[in-house]
Parts: sequence; C-alpha cells; structure tokens
Amino acid sequence: MAFALILTSSCGPNMYSTRSSGSDNSAFIIVLNSGAEFANVVVDVDGELFSVEKVYKEKDARKAPVIEIEPGEHIIKVTSNGEELVSERVYLGLRETKKIVLK
Repeated sequence: MAFALILTSSCGPNMYSTRSSGSDNSAFIIVLNSGAEFANVVVDVDGELFSVEKVYKEKDARKAPVIEIEPGEHIIKVTSNGEELVSERVYLGLRETKKIVLK
C-alpha cells in the first residue's frame, strides 16, 4: 500500500514540461533553422497567420518564440519572403510541441 502511495504522489503538478507557458489545453509550434538565415517568416495555421520575428538555430531552440494553438489536426504552411518553404498536415496532441526546421 505504501508503495502505491509513493507512485501516485510522484505524478503531481511539478512534473517536467518542455514549455511552461500557455494553458493546459494547448499545443505548440516552434520554427527553427539548420544554419541558413530566413527573413519575413510567416506561419499559417489553418488560415491564421503568425509572424516569426527571428528564426533561431536548432541548438538554440529554447530561445525560439512559441506559437500556441489548440491540439488536433492542422494544416501548417511556412513562408519566407513570400516563398512557401513548408506545407504539411499534422496532428498535435495535448501539450505537444511541433518543431519545424527550415533548410
């Protein structure tokens, strides 16, 4: 009985999370680059546009701005200076982060 109590008490609100911002009913997108520079980056999530001020390298992912969206299926398009770089349909689970790496 004591063993079961220890197991259940370890699953509390202080569990590790890669992103601490946002509500509990969210998913996230971050846009990174693999070394090349990108300007005027816009992320289109189901027709809603999000401007990305700076695209960080993969090694600096923790600095990257986070786009918060609802979990579920989405069509994501990423453009830079009007050129489409990424277009994909994704399913994001609760509190899941989708990393998009521009090349």
